Amino acid sequence: MPAVSTGAGASAVREPGRVAYLALLGTTSVGTLSGNVINAPLHRIQQDFGATDSQTVLAVAAFTISMVVFVPLTGWLCDRFGPVRVVLAGLVVMVVAQALAAFSVNLEMLIALRAVQGIACSAYPPGVQRALAALWPSKGQAAMAAWASAIGVGQAIGPPVGGLVSELFGWRSVFVFQAVLCVLFAIAIVAFVPKVEGVNAPIHGLGMMMLMIAMGATVLTITLIGQRADPVTEIVVAIIASAGLAVYAFLATRYPEKLLEPRSLLEKRYIRGTVSAGTTMLVMGVCLVTLPLYLGEHLGLTPGPVGLVVFAMALSMALSGRLTSWLSEKLSTRLVIELGLGVLIIAPLALGWWTGFEAPAVAGLSSTAVQVAGVVLILLVIGVGINAGQSIAAFAISRSAAAQNSMAFGIHNTARFMGLATGYAWAALIYPLGNTVLLYGGAAAVALIALLTTVIGGPAGQVPARANR
Repeated sequence: MPAVSTGAGASAVREPGRVAYLALLGTTSVGTLSGNVINAPLHRIQQDFGATDSQTVLAVAAFTISMVVFVPLTGWLCDRFGPVRVVLAGLVVMVVAQALAAFSVNLEMLIALRAVQGIACSAYPPGVQRALAALWPSKGQAAMAAWASAIGVGQAIGPPVGGLVSELFGWRSVFVFQAVLCVLFAIAIVAFVPKVEGVNAPIHGLGMMMLMIAMGATVLTITLIGQRADPVTEIVVAIIASAGLAVYAFLATRYPEKLLEPRSLLEKRYIRGTVSAGTTMLVMGVCLVTLPLYLGEHLGLTPGPVGLVVFAMALSMALSGRLTSWLSEKLSTRLVIELGLGVLIIAPLALGWWTGFEAPAVAGLSSTAVQVAGVVLILLVIGVGINAGQSIAAFAISRSAAAQNSMAFGIHNTARFMGLATGYAWAALIYPLGNTVLLYGGAAAVALIALLTTVIGGPAGQVPARANR
């Protein structure tokens, strides 16, 4: 396919066809799928490698950690070399990492390859977003809405697909399945999606490196705490994170044209949106890794049924979008996000209480069936709260003045993934204790802090005219 220029002097070109559009959206779904497809067979992976609960959670967290570190860099690479090329490179790396993961001989090898998969996946969000905007300018917000829906599809089908494939062919086959999907989408992109030319994007190399070090060391500190690592190691990594952030802030203040000036992120609307999005991801992360372990260890469910149970949360997230939009029109976006965070305070506490005891048999249903039904019901409610928090947060970020700089979106997405990694770390730290109220209560406490952040300080004020452009 011919290349498309995105420079100021670019002439209008005919937009690519539907196959190209679906290929990019499908890549987004496959990327999300790669992150959560192993959640359902997590207990089987734990049994095969003889790992502890905390070690097993690391197989999921490694993917997210590497995404947090590399999202800022891949965003710049998309600008510099063209988003389609970077997405293709990510797909190639993903195919290799997925294929090798199927032959993992120990948990350490699996964790390392999951980290490589996360690096590959970090190219998809910025790459697909930029490609959609460049190749289908007439679609505007509709293209971004479709991109968000593609993420929801990946979140929704990941657990049941992973559960079904591993139930039929074993958990290693999940990675073969993912590799095949990535090959198919790579072929479709090569055949149908035009290349988008890169631009001479300015960047301060040392500043970008410091940002990556700061983000990576921060999320690594959180993960080490979850893994109960040596306190000295945790302190050293935390100092590295603080030093990296301080150096980045200094450089960004001196070179604001090449880096994002930190003070621009202190806007009320941006802070609230980022805190809310990170909180919803934290709650989701706690549920995604602890429930498969709980359902397998305590209720004896196999990966297939586990995937279907966890699917309830993602399904609720996908289907409640219209409800969130309707409530936003009838009430206000601020009230809807407050209601969503309120749900994420109450529902996790209910889940902690419900999973902390053995439900009695009711009306001919076994104790296990009653327990599973209660979990599904609570997950449906949690999914509604997550959707409200995420969708309204994205809207708030898009209306913020900070959004004029594309790096602000990158840092926002980094914060979202850090919320997910924090949820994984909290699960790894607390789940082995067997205290489900403390486990889910911790997530509820973070939602309470996010709610207070939204409530305190009053309205965010008028949207600057430049944020609407």
